[in-house]
Amino acid sequence: MTNAEHDPMDDLIEEMIEPAPPPEARQRRRRLVTTVAVLGLAGIGLTSLTTGAIFTDNEDVGGAITTGTVDIAAGDLTFAAPPVDLAPGGSSFATVAVTNSGSLALRYAVSYAAPAGTAPSSAPDITPSPDPGYLGDQLTPRVYTTATCTAEGTASLEPLAPAVTGLTEGGGLLLGDATVGQQAGDRTLASTDSEPLCVRLDLATDADNAYQNTAVDLQLHFAAEQVVNNP
Repeated sequence: MTNAEHDPMDDLIEEMIEPAPPPEARQRRRRLVTTVAVLGLAGIGLTSLTTGAIFTDNEDVGGAITTGTVDIAAGDLTFAAPPVDLAPGGSSFATVAVTNSGSLALRYAVSYAAPAGTAPSSAPDITPSPDPGYLGDQLTPRVYTTATCTAEGTASLEPLAPAVTGLTEGGGLLLGDATVGQQAGDRTLASTDSEPLCVRLDLATDADNAYQNTAVDLQLHFAAEQVVNNP
């Protein structure tokens, strides 16, 4: 008998050495395979439950951002005494209330314009008759902070800025400087605060007949800016 031929005797000997498993063992094996399959399916189902359906929540919050305001208000320039009939060496006084109507602290400066005004009456008959002069040349303005805007009320006070000798029609600075940032002479006001300014105008003692019956219109300009983040 060659090696290629199969001998049935070999199968019989193998079955005697390793007998076939009994039917109960085959049933247990089938149940084990079934249990493993069921557990595998249960695992797949549990994974689907935990990844496909979860409770969630979210919330949005917000708030408005607003900017403040810089708002300066000035009352009328009211001349107390006397706006007319001023004589050489005399003084006139005007009050103005300055208020911070905004929500931010501010600093401010004051400038002026002084165009020639209309003569209050007919020119007197003077011989020789002089050419009318510009009254502003003979006026020296000073600014104070006081509610007593009189000669007595300002006599012992220092002006808020050095006196300007003579006005010009084109105007100039009276108090502080409108250049952005803190400048010498600038005034500061907290929100809703106010202060009284007193403008004193002194007519030169040597003003001659050229300034009789002349007038000037004084106009004030207030320039304000924020204080915060503006050194």
